Amino acid sequence: MTGWSLRWRILAEIVVLVVVIATAGSLFHVVGTVLVGILAVLVGAIRAWHLSSQFSRMTEDVLRTASIDRSHRIMPDGPAELSRMARAVNRLSDRLVAAMADTDVERARLRSILDTISEGVLLVDAECFVEFANPSALRLLGPEDEYAPGVRLISLNNHFDLNEMASIPAQTGREARAKFEIRASKSFVQALATPFQDRDGRRKTVLLLTDITSVRVTETTRREFVGNASHELRTPIAAIKAAAETLEGRAGEDAEARQNFLARILEDTNRMELLVHEMLELSRLESGQTPLHIIAVNPAQFLADVRDRFIPLAEKSDSSIVVEAPSELPNVAMDPLKFEQVLTNLITNAFNAKSTGCQVVLRAKTVGRNVQFEVSDNGPGIAAPHLPHLFERFYKVDSARTRGGTGLGLAIARHIVQAHSGDISVASKLGSGTTFTIRVPQFKSG
Repeated sequence: MTGWSLRWRILAEIVVLVVVIATAGSLFHVVGTVLVGILAVLVGAIRAWHLSSQFSRMTEDVLRTASIDRSHRIMPDGPAELSRMARAVNRLSDRLVAAMADTDVERARLRSILDTISEGVLLVDAECFVEFANPSALRLLGPEDEYAPGVRLISLNNHFDLNEMASIPAQTGREARAKFEIRASKSFVQALATPFQDRDGRRKTVLLLTDITSVRVTETTRREFVGNASHELRTPIAAIKAAAETLEGRAGEDAEARQNFLARILEDTNRMELLVHEMLELSRLESGQTPLHIIAVNPAQFLADVRDRFIPLAEKSDSSIVVEAPSELPNVAMDPLKFEQVLTNLITNAFNAKSTGCQVVLRAKTVGRNVQFEVSDNGPGIAAPHLPHLFERFYKVDSARTRGGTGLGLAIARHIVQAHSGDISVASKLGSGTTFTIRVPQFKSG
């Protein structure tokens, strides 16, 4: 009778029982009827216990499937109602497992995105207790090891303004924006606080933190650049104006004075032209608008060519320039014209630092997978406090070393070297000369 409907099974059993009792009554009279009745009660009790056991097993299977083992499935046996119920529960479990698998995939994808994005994301409640914070948020706000879900936002960064802003959306339902300096991470952030309501209707705040430190540094650098450029241009413009005004007076009638002032005007004009040219070149280098024509260059031959161009200047000032580089050095990947500009600037600075008797040595050697160039001189050297600032725009150590310069040459040199995936450094000591060191990658064929 497996698979029968429960009502039909009970009806069939009642019919059989009635037939048995009637037959026993006709054959055995009262005693037979009583015995059959007792037997029927026992059979009914056994059947009821069996049916109750089936329902109990069904209940346990459903609870197990729902709460403990979602992979467990119910055997569709017993009465038809229980079989249909078992199959329905199994289908529901399959759908639930599939839905939970999809949810887990989406949750993992969302967690991966939140863990890798550069913006900081936090979820805080109306009292500014942090319920979630991604790694970027912790890096921006402070030490990551101090975070645990449920801590107060103020305990992560000690920034009362940020804490106050984060509470606005949860309390008013309006978003808020602000910029802050986070002293713990030495960074500037732009914060966006957006209201959020969970499934229980509780108001919370989603806090988005964007690191704008580089933008802030760029803006500061731009302002400093404009200020320095204005200052550098002001001097030759004032000199040209003064000379022109002088020429308008009686000095214009004196041929010798007129020639002298015209020479000064030309000198200051050339200085302005050089300054503008170098500012434009530095701007193009910083913005990546200067293309590099990279080829394989032999370091020894390259240094020899640079040396040859400076021999007339060295002989004129009773100075010398020599090359120390083995010919078997590996080729380097460089734009020879741009790189020559770097060495030209360094050598010119050396000759300017010591007008006579200057000795400049150009070296090259391999260091790992790089080729290292060195430009050394026997000049007066540079004091230690100046060295960290030497490659900054418009920075000048003293009038002797930067005579006729704009203060942009070393900044341009640094950007050219960095564009070659290299680095440049300086070592110097007062009275012991100066050595500039440049490292660039070897040339990789193919």
